Amino acid sequence: MRLSRKKAAQVQLQAELNTDDEWNKFINRDGLLVIDVYTEWCGPCIGMVGNLKKIKVELGGDNLHLAIAKSDTIECLKRFRKRSEPTWMFIAAGQLLNVVFGADAPRLARTIEQELQNEELARKGERERPKRAPHELTPPEQEVAEAKEKLQQERRAREEAAVEAARIMRRETRACRLETHFADVCPALVMPHAQKHLRKITDALEPHGVILADKCPILLGKDGVRVLGVEELELATEAAISAIAERPSLALLLKKTPEKDGDVIELCRRALYGDGVKTGDGEPNKKVPAEELRAESTPGVYVPADRHQRAAVLDLLFPKQMVSSLVEPGPPPTAPHIALMFGAWQRRALLAVCDTSRLLHYGFFADASLTEPKLLAKNIEQYELRPEKDFSETIVLMIAVGLAAPELADPKDIPPQGPPEQLLALGPLHVSEDAVVGAEECAKFFPPGYSEPEPKPKQKPKKKKKFSLQTKRHETKEDLTEESNAQSQSIETGEPGESEAAVEGDNDGDAEVEGDVEGEGEVEEDGEDGEEQQAVDKATSPPPPAPH
Repeated sequence: MRLSRKKAAQVQLQAELNTDDEWNKFINRDGLLVIDVYTEWCGPCIGMVGNLKKIKVELGGDNLHLAIAKSDTIECLKRFRKRSEPTWMFIAAGQLLNVVFGADAPRLARTIEQELQNEELARKGERERPKRAPHELTPPEQEVAEAKEKLQQERRAREEAAVEAARIMRRETRACRLETHFADVCPALVMPHAQKHLRKITDALEPHGVILADKCPILLGKDGVRVLGVEELELATEAAISAIAERPSLALLLKKTPEKDGDVIELCRRALYGDGVKTGDGEPNKKVPAEELRAESTPGVYVPADRHQRAAVLDLLFPKQMVSSLVEPGPPPTAPHIALMFGAWQRRALLAVCDTSRLLHYGFFADASLTEPKLLAKNIEQYELRPEKDFSETIVLMIAVGLAAPELADPKDIPPQGPPEQLLALGPLHVSEDAVVGAEECAKFFPPGYSEPEPKPKQKPKKKKKFSLQTKRHETKEDLTEESNAQSQSIETGEPGESEAAVEGDNDGDAEVEGDVEGEGEVEEDGEDGEEQQAVDKATSPPPPAPH
Protein backbone atom coordinates (compact mmCIF):
# COMPACT_ATOMS: atom_id res chain seq x y z
CA MET A 1 0.00 0.00 0.00
CA ARG A 2 2.78 2.42 0.89
CA LEU A 3 4.52 1.82 -2.41
CA SER A 4 1.36 2.37 -4.44
CA ARG A 5 0.52 5.57 -2.57
CA LYS A 6 4.05 6.85 -3.04
CA LYS A 7 3.91 6.09 -6.76
CA ALA A 8 0.53 7.79 -7.06
CA ALA A 9 1.93 10.86 -5.33
CA GLN A 10 4.83 10.99 -7.80
CA VAL A 11 2.44 10.70 -10.73
CA GLN A 12 0.44 13.61 -9.42
CA LEU A 13 3.61 15.59 -8.73
CA GLN A 14 5.05 15.20 -12.26
CA ALA A 15 3.00 14.78 -15.40
CA GLU A 16 4.36 12.32 -17.97
CA LEU A 17 4.68 13.64 -21.54
CA ASN A 18 5.39 11.06 -24.23
CA THR A 19 3.76 12.44 -27.39
CA ASP A 20 3.58 15.72 -29.30
CA ASP A 21 -0.09 16.12 -28.36
CA GLU A 22 0.63 15.71 -24.65
CA TRP A 23 3.49 18.19 -24.95
CA ASN A 24 1.49 20.85 -26.80
CA LYS A 25 -1.37 20.52 -24.31
CA PHE A 26 0.88 20.83 -21.26
CA ILE A 27 2.95 23.87 -22.33
CA ASN A 28 -0.24 25.95 -22.73
CA ARG A 29 -1.07 25.65 -19.02
CA ASP A 30 -0.95 28.73 -16.80
CA GLY A 31 1.91 29.27 -14.37
CA LEU A 32 5.55 28.24 -14.46
CA LEU A 33 6.26 24.87 -16.04
CA VAL A 34 9.41 22.99 -15.00
CA ILE A 35 10.02 20.00 -17.27
CA ASP A 36 12.62 17.28 -16.76
CA VAL A 37 13.68 16.26 -20.29
CA TYR A 38 15.14 12.76 -20.55
CA THR A 39 16.01 10.08 -23.08
CA GLU A 40 14.81 6.49 -23.06
CA TRP A 41 18.27 5.04 -22.47
CA CYS A 42 19.04 7.43 -19.60
CA GLY A 43 15.70 8.03 -17.84
CA PRO A 44 14.44 10.99 -15.79
CA CYS A 45 16.28 12.37 -12.75
CA ILE A 46 14.64 10.44 -9.90
CA GLY A 47 16.99 11.87 -7.27
CA MET A 48 15.48 15.35 -7.65
CA VAL A 49 11.85 14.31 -7.03
CA GLY A 50 12.04 14.98 -3.29
CA ASN A 51 13.56 18.44 -3.80
CA LEU A 52 10.96 19.35 -6.42
CA LYS A 53 8.12 18.29 -4.16
CA LYS A 54 9.49 20.44 -1.35
CA ILE A 55 9.91 23.43 -3.69
CA LYS A 56 6.37 23.05 -5.04
CA VAL A 57 4.85 22.93 -1.56
CA GLU A 58 6.90 25.77 -0.10
CA LEU A 59 7.23 28.15 -3.08
CA GLY A 60 5.17 27.27 -6.09
CA GLY A 61 1.81 25.94 -5.07
CA ASP A 62 -0.67 26.06 -7.94
CA ASN A 63 1.60 28.40 -9.94
CA LEU A 64 4.25 25.69 -10.38
CA HIS A 65 3.66 22.62 -12.57
CA LEU A 66 6.16 19.80 -12.97
CA ALA A 67 6.52 17.22 -15.73
CA ILE A 68 8.89 14.71 -17.26
CA ALA A 69 9.13 14.66 -21.05
CA LYS A 70 10.61 11.92 -23.26
CA SER A 71 12.72 13.59 -25.95
CA ASP A 72 12.82 10.43 -28.10
CA THR A 73 9.15 10.77 -29.05
CA ILE A 74 8.62 14.55 -28.94
CA GLU A 75 9.77 16.46 -32.03
CA CYS A 76 10.23 19.75 -30.21
CA LEU A 77 12.85 18.16 -27.93
CA LYS A 78 14.98 16.45 -30.59
CA ARG A 79 18.03 18.59 -29.77
CA PHE A 80 18.23 16.86 -26.36
CA ARG A 81 18.17 13.27 -27.66
CA LYS A 82 21.92 12.73 -27.51
CA ARG A 83 22.41 14.22 -24.04
CA SER A 84 22.94 12.10 -20.95
CA GLU A 85 22.95 14.82 -18.28
CA PRO A 86 19.72 16.00 -16.57
CA THR A 87 18.01 18.78 -18.52
CA TRP A 88 15.41 21.18 -17.08
CA MET A 89 13.26 23.47 -19.21
CA PHE A 90 11.39 26.48 -17.78
CA ILE A 91 8.32 27.49 -19.82
CA ALA A 92 5.55 30.04 -19.23
CA ALA A 93 2.73 31.06 -21.56
CA GLY A 94 4.19 28.78 -24.26
CA GLN A 95 7.54 30.63 -24.23
CA LEU A 96 10.91 29.14 -23.26
CA LEU A 97 12.35 31.10 -20.34
CA ASN A 98 15.44 29.15 -19.37
CA VAL A 99 17.27 25.81 -19.65
CA VAL A 100 19.37 24.35 -16.84
CA PHE A 101 21.69 21.36 -17.25
CA GLY A 102 22.89 19.07 -14.46
CA ALA A 103 21.56 17.68 -11.17
CA ASP A 104 22.61 20.66 -9.03
CA ALA A 105 19.76 20.86 -6.49
CA PRO A 106 20.66 24.30 -4.98
CA ARG A 107 21.05 25.86 -8.42
CA LEU A 108 17.77 24.35 -9.61
CA ALA A 109 15.98 25.66 -6.52
CA ARG A 110 17.38 29.17 -7.03
CA THR A 111 16.38 29.14 -10.69
CA ILE A 112 12.82 28.01 -9.89
CA GLU A 113 12.49 30.72 -7.23
CA GLN A 114 13.79 33.41 -9.60
CA GLU A 115 11.55 32.31 -12.49
CA LEU A 116 8.52 32.23 -10.18
CA GLN A 117 9.20 35.84 -9.24
CA ASN A 118 9.66 36.81 -12.88
CA GLU A 119 6.41 35.08 -13.84
CA GLU A 120 4.55 36.90 -11.07
CA LEU A 121 5.85 40.23 -12.38
CA ALA A 122 4.93 39.24 -15.94
CA ARG A 123 1.35 38.52 -14.85
CA LYS A 124 1.14 41.99 -13.30
CA GLY A 125 2.48 43.53 -16.49
CA GLU A 126 5.64 44.74 -14.80
CA ARG A 127 7.96 42.46 -16.78
CA GLU A 128 7.92 41.19 -20.35
CA ARG A 129 8.42 37.51 -21.03
CA PRO A 130 11.10 36.55 -23.60
CA LYS A 131 9.71 35.71 -27.03
CA ARG A 132 11.27 32.33 -27.59
CA ALA A 133 9.59 29.12 -28.76
CA PRO A 134 10.48 25.90 -26.88
CA HIS A 135 12.34 24.51 -29.90
CA GLU A 136 14.60 27.58 -30.13
CA LEU A 137 17.95 27.84 -28.37
CA THR A 138 18.53 30.02 -25.34
CA PRO A 139 21.54 32.41 -25.44
CA PRO A 140 23.76 30.04 -23.39
CA GLU A 141 22.73 27.15 -25.65
CA GLN A 142 23.49 29.26 -28.69
CA GLU A 143 26.99 30.00 -27.39
CA VAL A 144 27.62 26.31 -26.76
CA ALA A 145 26.25 25.40 -30.20
CA GLU A 146 28.48 27.99 -31.89
CA ALA A 147 31.53 26.74 -29.99
CA LYS A 148 30.74 23.15 -31.03
CA GLU A 149 30.25 24.20 -34.64
CA LYS A 150 33.60 25.99 -34.59
CA LEU A 151 35.30 22.88 -33.22
CA GLN A 152 33.60 20.73 -35.87
CA GLN A 153 34.74 23.08 -38.64
CA GLU A 154 38.31 22.94 -37.36
CA ARG A 155 38.05 19.16 -37.14
CA ARG A 156 36.72 18.90 -40.68
CA ALA A 157 39.50 21.18 -41.92
CA ARG A 158 42.13 18.95 -40.30
CA GLU A 159 40.56 15.83 -41.76
CA GLU A 160 40.28 17.33 -45.25
CA ALA A 161 43.90 18.49 -45.08
CA ALA A 162 44.99 14.99 -44.04
CA VAL A 163 43.01 13.39 -46.88
CA GLU A 164 44.49 15.82 -49.42
CA ALA A 165 48.02 15.25 -48.11
CA ALA A 166 47.55 11.48 -48.39
CA ARG A 167 46.20 11.89 -51.94
CA ILE A 168 49.18 13.99 -53.00
CA MET A 169 51.56 11.48 -51.46
CA ARG A 170 49.92 8.61 -53.35
CA ARG A 171 50.07 10.53 -56.64
CA GLU A 172 53.73 11.45 -56.14
CA THR A 173 54.66 7.86 -55.27
CA ARG A 174 52.84 6.51 -58.31
CA ALA A 175 54.33 9.14 -60.61
CA CYS A 176 57.86 8.33 -59.46
CA ARG A 177 57.38 4.61 -60.03
CA LEU A 178 55.95 5.06 -63.54
CA GLU A 179 58.46 7.71 -64.51
CA THR A 180 61.22 5.12 -64.31
CA HIS A 181 59.73 3.27 -67.29
CA PHE A 182 57.68 5.94 -69.09
CA ALA A 183 59.80 9.10 -68.93
CA ASP A 184 59.64 9.59 -72.75
CA VAL A 185 56.00 8.58 -73.14
CA CYS A 186 52.82 10.64 -72.85
CA PRO A 187 49.24 9.33 -73.13
CA ALA A 188 46.47 11.29 -74.83
CA LEU A 189 42.76 10.82 -75.46
CA VAL A 190 40.84 11.81 -78.59
CA MET A 191 37.11 12.25 -77.98
CA PRO A 192 34.54 10.43 -80.15
CA HIS A 193 33.64 13.47 -82.24
CA ALA A 194 37.30 14.30 -83.05
CA GLN A 195 38.65 10.89 -84.10
CA LYS A 196 38.33 11.71 -87.79
CA HIS A 197 40.90 14.48 -87.26
CA LEU A 198 43.66 12.16 -85.99
CA ARG A 199 45.92 13.14 -88.89
CA LYS A 200 45.74 16.78 -87.86
CA ILE A 201 46.94 15.81 -84.37
CA THR A 202 49.89 13.75 -85.59
CA ASP A 203 50.90 16.43 -88.06
CA ALA A 204 50.97 18.99 -85.26
CA LEU A 205 53.12 16.74 -83.06
CA GLU A 206 55.73 15.76 -85.67
CA PRO A 207 57.60 19.12 -85.83
CA HIS A 208 58.05 18.94 -82.06
CA GLY A 209 59.75 15.54 -82.18
CA VAL A 210 56.75 13.50 -80.95
CA ILE A 211 55.41 10.48 -82.82
CA LEU A 212 52.38 8.24 -82.43
CA ALA A 213 53.64 4.98 -80.95
CA ASP A 214 50.30 3.22 -80.42
CA LYS A 215 46.56 3.76 -80.48
CA CYS A 216 43.50 1.78 -79.42
CA PRO A 217 39.77 2.45 -79.03
CA ILE A 218 38.45 2.53 -75.47
CA LEU A 219 35.01 2.85 -73.87
CA LEU A 220 35.52 4.72 -70.62
CA GLY A 221 32.06 4.57 -69.07
CA LYS A 222 30.96 6.87 -66.28
CA ASP A 223 33.64 5.71 -63.84
CA GLY A 224 36.43 6.36 -66.34
CA VAL A 225 35.07 9.79 -67.22
CA ARG A 226 34.86 10.58 -63.51
CA VAL A 227 38.58 9.80 -63.18
CA LEU A 228 39.34 12.11 -66.12
CA GLY A 229 37.09 14.77 -64.61
CA VAL A 230 39.33 14.88 -61.55
CA GLU A 231 42.35 15.55 -63.78
CA GLU A 232 40.61 17.95 -66.20
CA LEU A 233 37.64 19.98 -64.98
CA GLU A 234 36.31 20.48 -68.52
CA LEU A 235 35.68 16.73 -68.69
CA ALA A 236 33.62 16.75 -65.49
CA THR A 237 30.67 18.64 -66.99
CA GLU A 238 27.40 16.90 -67.79
CA ALA A 239 27.84 17.62 -71.51
CA ALA A 240 31.29 16.00 -71.56
CA ILE A 241 30.14 12.97 -69.55
CA SER A 242 27.20 12.33 -71.86
CA ALA A 243 29.40 12.74 -74.96
CA ILE A 244 32.24 10.47 -73.79
CA ALA A 245 30.84 7.87 -71.39
CA GLU A 246 28.75 5.79 -73.83
CA ARG A 247 30.79 6.21 -77.05
CA PRO A 248 34.28 4.83 -77.70
CA SER A 249 37.17 7.27 -77.59
CA LEU A 250 40.66 6.78 -79.00
CA ALA A 251 43.59 6.31 -76.62
CA LEU A 252 46.95 7.49 -77.97
CA LEU A 253 50.45 6.66 -76.81
CA LEU A 254 52.80 9.46 -77.81
CA LYS A 255 56.56 9.05 -77.71
CA LYS A 256 59.44 11.49 -77.99
CA THR A 257 62.06 10.74 -80.64
CA PRO A 258 65.58 10.00 -79.31
CA GLU A 259 67.18 13.04 -80.96
CA LYS A 260 64.69 15.49 -79.43
CA ASP A 261 65.49 17.20 -76.15
CA GLY A 262 62.96 18.36 -73.58
CA ASP A 263 60.10 16.91 -71.55
CA VAL A 264 57.62 14.91 -73.62
CA ILE A 265 54.63 16.35 -71.74
CA GLU A 266 55.73 19.91 -72.44
CA LEU A 267 56.35 19.09 -76.10
CA CYS A 268 52.86 17.59 -76.53
CA ARG A 269 51.18 20.48 -74.75
CA ARG A 270 53.08 23.01 -76.86
CA ALA A 271 52.09 21.27 -80.09
CA LEU A 272 48.39 20.73 -79.30
CA TYR A 273 47.56 23.53 -76.85
CA GLY A 274 50.11 26.18 -77.67
CA ASP A 275 51.52 26.23 -74.16
CA GLY A 276 54.64 28.38 -73.97
CA VAL A 277 54.35 29.60 -77.57
CA LYS A 278 54.81 33.37 -78.00
CA THR A 279 53.30 35.17 -80.95
CA GLY A 280 55.14 38.08 -82.50
CA ASP A 281 53.74 41.59 -82.81
CA GLY A 282 51.29 41.93 -85.66
CA GLU A 283 51.10 38.18 -86.26
CA PRO A 284 47.57 36.76 -86.27
CA ASN A 285 46.74 34.28 -83.53
CA LYS A 286 46.70 30.84 -85.06
CA LYS A 287 44.26 28.32 -83.70
CA VAL A 288 45.87 25.29 -82.10
CA PRO A 289 44.44 21.78 -82.65
CA ALA A 290 42.88 21.68 -79.18
CA GLU A 291 40.72 24.71 -80.05
CA GLU A 292 39.89 23.52 -83.55
CA LEU A 293 38.68 20.12 -82.33
CA ARG A 294 36.48 21.49 -79.55
CA ALA A 295 32.74 20.83 -79.94
CA GLU A 296 30.95 23.53 -77.95
CA SER A 297 31.99 22.88 -74.31
CA THR A 298 33.48 19.42 -74.91
CA PRO A 299 37.23 19.23 -75.67
CA GLY A 300 38.30 17.24 -78.71
CA VAL A 301 41.63 16.04 -77.30
CA TYR A 302 43.12 15.74 -73.84
CA VAL A 303 46.83 15.60 -72.91
CA PRO A 304 48.04 15.42 -69.26
CA ALA A 305 49.47 18.65 -67.91
CA ASP A 306 52.04 17.16 -65.49
CA ARG A 307 53.64 13.91 -64.36
CA HIS A 308 50.92 13.22 -61.79
CA GLN A 309 48.22 13.42 -64.45
CA ARG A 310 50.33 11.30 -66.79
CA ALA A 311 50.52 8.50 -64.21
CA ALA A 312 46.76 8.61 -63.59
CA VAL A 313 45.91 8.58 -67.32
CA LEU A 314 48.37 5.77 -68.05
CA ASP A 315 46.71 3.66 -65.36
CA LEU A 316 43.32 4.46 -66.89
CA LEU A 317 44.02 4.04 -70.61
CA PHE A 318 46.76 1.36 -70.64
CA PRO A 319 46.32 -0.62 -67.40
CA LYS A 320 46.97 -4.19 -68.54
CA GLN A 321 48.82 -4.31 -71.81
CA MET A 322 51.60 -1.95 -70.72
CA VAL A 323 51.57 -0.49 -67.20
CA SER A 324 50.83 -3.58 -65.09
CA SER A 325 53.43 -5.63 -66.94
CA LEU A 326 56.17 -3.26 -65.76
CA VAL A 327 54.90 -1.68 -62.54
CA GLU A 328 52.67 -3.34 -59.96
CA PRO A 329 49.58 -1.37 -58.97
CA GLY A 330 49.86 0.50 -55.71
CA PRO A 331 47.99 -0.51 -52.56
CA PRO A 332 44.38 0.68 -52.38
CA PRO A 333 43.99 3.88 -50.36
CA THR A 334 42.59 3.63 -46.85
CA ALA A 335 39.50 5.65 -46.00
CA PRO A 336 39.71 8.16 -43.13
CA HIS A 337 38.85 6.27 -39.97
CA ILE A 338 38.51 6.39 -36.20
CA ALA A 339 38.79 3.91 -33.36
CA LEU A 340 35.83 2.93 -31.17
CA MET A 341 36.45 0.86 -28.04
CA PHE A 342 33.84 -1.20 -26.22
CA GLY A 343 33.77 -3.91 -23.58
CA ALA A 344 34.43 -7.31 -25.12
CA TRP A 345 31.16 -8.56 -23.62
CA GLN A 346 29.32 -6.38 -26.21
CA ARG A 347 30.98 -8.10 -29.18
CA ARG A 348 27.90 -9.88 -30.54
CA ALA A 349 25.66 -6.81 -30.38
CA LEU A 350 28.37 -4.67 -32.00
CA LEU A 351 29.04 -6.98 -34.91
CA ALA A 352 25.29 -7.45 -35.43
CA VAL A 353 24.53 -3.73 -35.90
CA CYS A 354 27.83 -2.59 -37.46
CA ASP A 355 27.81 -1.73 -41.16
CA THR A 356 30.38 -4.11 -42.66
CA SER A 357 31.15 -1.66 -45.47
CA ARG A 358 32.48 0.79 -42.86
CA LEU A 359 34.19 -1.79 -40.61
CA LEU A 360 37.82 -1.87 -41.78
CA HIS A 361 39.35 -3.95 -38.95
CA TYR A 362 38.50 -5.12 -35.46
CA GLY A 363 40.27 -7.01 -32.69
CA PHE A 364 40.14 -8.02 -29.05
CA PHE A 365 42.58 -6.61 -26.52
CA ALA A 366 43.53 -7.30 -22.90
CA ASP A 367 42.48 -3.91 -21.51
CA ALA A 368 41.50 -0.34 -22.42
CA SER A 369 45.05 0.94 -22.96
CA LEU A 370 45.43 3.30 -25.93
CA THR A 371 49.21 3.56 -25.80
CA GLU A 372 50.29 -0.10 -25.44
CA PRO A 373 47.46 -2.36 -26.57
CA LYS A 374 47.92 -6.10 -26.04
CA LEU A 375 46.23 -8.14 -28.76
CA LEU A 376 44.25 -11.22 -27.72
CA ALA A 377 42.42 -12.21 -30.91
CA LYS A 378 41.91 -10.81 -34.41
CA ASN A 379 38.35 -12.05 -34.85
CA ILE A 380 35.42 -13.31 -32.83
CA GLU A 381 36.10 -16.96 -33.72
CA GLN A 382 39.56 -16.79 -32.15
CA TYR A 383 38.22 -14.93 -29.13
CA GLU A 384 35.47 -17.48 -28.47
CA LEU A 385 38.12 -20.22 -28.30
CA ARG A 386 39.76 -18.54 -25.31
CA PRO A 387 38.95 -20.61 -22.20
CA GLU A 388 38.96 -17.65 -19.81
CA LYS A 389 37.55 -14.17 -20.38
CA ASP A 390 37.61 -11.10 -18.17
CA PHE A 391 35.62 -7.90 -17.73
CA SER A 392 38.69 -5.79 -18.51
CA GLU A 393 39.00 -7.16 -22.06
CA THR A 394 37.92 -4.85 -24.88
CA ILE A 395 37.00 -4.92 -28.54
CA VAL A 396 38.25 -2.11 -30.81
CA LEU A 397 36.59 -1.28 -34.12
CA MET A 398 38.31 0.61 -36.94
CA ILE A 399 35.40 2.49 -38.56
CA ALA A 400 35.56 4.48 -41.79
CA VAL A 401 34.18 8.01 -41.48
CA GLY A 402 34.57 8.95 -45.12
CA LEU A 403 35.91 7.74 -48.45
CA ALA A 404 39.53 7.38 -49.50
CA ALA A 405 38.78 9.10 -52.82
CA PRO A 406 35.60 11.14 -52.35
CA GLU A 407 36.23 13.00 -55.60
CA LEU A 408 35.64 9.75 -57.51
CA ALA A 409 32.50 8.71 -55.66
CA ASP A 410 28.89 9.37 -56.44
CA PRO A 411 27.53 11.89 -53.91
CA LYS A 412 24.80 9.46 -52.84
CA ASP A 413 27.45 6.87 -51.93
CA ILE A 414 29.32 9.15 -49.51
CA PRO A 415 28.58 8.02 -45.91
CA PRO A 416 27.51 10.55 -43.26
CA GLN A 417 30.27 12.19 -41.28
CA GLY A 418 31.16 10.96 -37.83
CA PRO A 419 30.79 7.55 -36.16
CA PRO A 420 27.60 5.53 -36.79
CA GLU A 421 24.73 6.35 -34.44
CA GLN A 422 23.91 2.68 -33.85
CA LEU A 423 27.39 2.16 -32.40
CA LEU A 424 27.32 5.29 -30.25
CA ALA A 425 24.00 4.09 -28.78
CA LEU A 426 25.83 1.08 -27.29
CA GLY A 427 27.99 3.30 -25.09
CA PRO A 428 31.63 3.12 -26.28
CA LEU A 429 34.45 3.36 -23.76
CA HIS A 430 36.44 5.55 -26.15
CA VAL A 431 35.91 7.33 -29.47
CA SER A 432 38.70 9.01 -31.43
CA GLU A 433 38.50 12.80 -31.48
CA ASP A 434 38.70 12.94 -35.28
CA ALA A 435 40.08 11.03 -38.23
CA VAL A 436 43.58 12.48 -37.74
CA VAL A 437 43.77 11.23 -34.16
CA GLY A 438 41.94 8.06 -35.22
CA ALA A 439 44.66 7.23 -37.76
CA GLU A 440 47.31 7.51 -35.04
CA GLU A 441 45.33 5.36 -32.60
CA CYS A 442 44.41 2.71 -35.16
CA ALA A 443 48.06 2.42 -36.22
CA LYS A 444 48.79 1.12 -32.70
CA PHE A 445 45.86 -1.30 -32.61
CA PHE A 446 46.14 -2.45 -36.23
CA PRO A 447 49.76 -2.17 -37.46
CA PRO A 448 50.75 -2.91 -41.08
CA GLY A 449 50.17 -6.54 -41.95
CA TYR A 450 47.43 -6.95 -39.36
CA SER A 451 44.97 -8.49 -41.83
CA GLU A 452 47.47 -10.95 -43.30
CA PRO A 453 46.74 -14.56 -42.34
CA GLU A 454 48.96 -16.02 -39.66
CA PRO A 455 51.28 -18.80 -40.87
CA LYS A 456 50.25 -22.23 -39.67
CA PRO A 457 52.93 -24.24 -37.84
CA LYS A 458 54.34 -27.07 -39.90
CA GLN A 459 53.63 -30.57 -38.58
CA LYS A 460 56.62 -32.81 -38.14
CA PRO A 461 56.40 -35.93 -40.31
CA LYS A 462 56.11 -39.17 -38.38
CA LYS A 463 59.08 -41.50 -38.66
CA LYS A 464 58.22 -44.97 -39.90
CA LYS A 465 59.77 -47.92 -38.07
CA LYS A 466 61.88 -50.20 -40.20
CA PHE A 467 61.49 -53.94 -39.74
CA SER A 468 63.54 -56.56 -41.49
CA LEU A 469 61.70 -59.45 -43.06
CA GLN A 470 63.72 -62.02 -41.08
CA THR A 471 62.94 -60.38 -37.69
CA LYS A 472 59.23 -60.17 -38.50
CA ARG A 473 59.08 -63.91 -39.43
CA HIS A 474 60.94 -64.88 -36.22
CA GLU A 475 58.55 -62.85 -33.97
CA THR A 476 55.48 -64.29 -35.70
CA LYS A 477 56.73 -67.88 -35.26
CA GLU A 478 57.42 -67.41 -31.52
CA ASP A 479 53.96 -65.84 -30.94
CA LEU A 480 52.22 -68.80 -32.62
CA THR A 481 54.21 -71.36 -30.58
CA GLU A 482 53.40 -69.70 -27.21
CA GLU A 483 49.70 -69.43 -28.07
CA SER A 484 49.41 -73.14 -29.05
CA ASN A 485 51.18 -74.25 -25.83
CA ALA A 486 48.82 -72.16 -23.68
CA GLN A 487 45.74 -73.61 -25.36
CA SER A 488 46.90 -77.24 -24.94
CA GLN A 489 47.65 -76.65 -21.23
CA SER A 490 44.18 -75.21 -20.61
CA ILE A 491 42.50 -78.18 -22.24
CA GLU A 492 44.38 -80.66 -19.98
CA THR A 493 43.70 -78.83 -16.69
CA GLY A 494 40.22 -77.41 -17.52
CA GLU A 495 41.30 -73.92 -16.41
CA PRO A 496 41.21 -70.86 -18.61
CA GLY A 497 44.41 -69.96 -20.26
CA GLU A 498 46.39 -66.87 -19.56
CA SER A 499 44.99 -65.13 -22.60
CA GLU A 500 41.36 -65.81 -21.57
CA ALA A 501 42.03 -64.89 -17.96
CA ALA A 502 43.74 -61.77 -19.07
CA VAL A 503 40.76 -60.88 -21.21
CA GLU A 504 38.33 -61.49 -18.35
CA GLY A 505 40.54 -59.58 -15.96
CA ASP A 506 40.77 -56.78 -18.38
CA ASN A 507 37.01 -56.72 -18.76
CA ASP A 508 36.52 -56.65 -15.00
CA GLY A 509 39.13 -54.01 -14.62
CA ASP A 510 37.55 -52.02 -17.39
CA ALA A 511 34.22 -52.19 -15.63
CA GLU A 512 35.75 -50.95 -12.38
CA VAL A 513 37.69 -48.27 -14.13
CA GLU A 514 34.61 -47.35 -16.11
CA GLY A 515 32.65 -46.90 -12.93
CA ASP A 516 35.43 -44.85 -11.42
CA VAL A 517 35.68 -42.77 -14.55
CA GLU A 518 31.94 -42.22 -14.58
CA GLY A 519 32.01 -41.07 -10.99
CA GLU A 520 34.98 -38.85 -11.54
CA GLY A 521 33.41 -37.52 -14.76
CA GLU A 522 30.31 -36.47 -12.87
CA VAL A 523 32.35 -34.58 -10.30
CA GLU A 524 34.57 -32.96 -12.90
CA GLU A 525 31.56 -32.15 -15.07
CA ASP A 526 29.89 -30.31 -12.22
CA GLY A 527 33.06 -28.38 -11.57
CA GLU A 528 33.48 -27.54 -15.23
CA ASP A 529 29.89 -26.34 -15.46
CA GLY A 530 30.47 -23.97 -12.58
CA GLU A 531 33.65 -22.59 -14.10
CA GLU A 532 32.02 -22.34 -17.52
CA GLN A 533 29.04 -20.49 -16.08
CA GLN A 534 31.40 -18.02 -14.44
CA ALA A 535 33.31 -17.57 -17.71
CA VAL A 536 30.09 -17.02 -19.66
CA ASP A 537 29.05 -14.32 -17.21
CA LYS A 538 32.32 -12.46 -17.74
CA ALA A 539 32.16 -12.98 -21.46
CA THR A 540 28.62 -11.80 -22.15
CA SER A 541 27.66 -9.55 -19.22
CA PRO A 542 28.70 -6.01 -18.32
CA PRO A 543 31.17 -5.59 -15.45
CA PRO A 544 29.60 -5.37 -11.98
CA PRO A 545 29.11 -1.87 -10.56
CA ALA A 546 31.89 -0.59 -8.37
CA PRO A 547 31.11 -0.73 -4.62
CA HIS A 548 30.22 2.60 -3.03
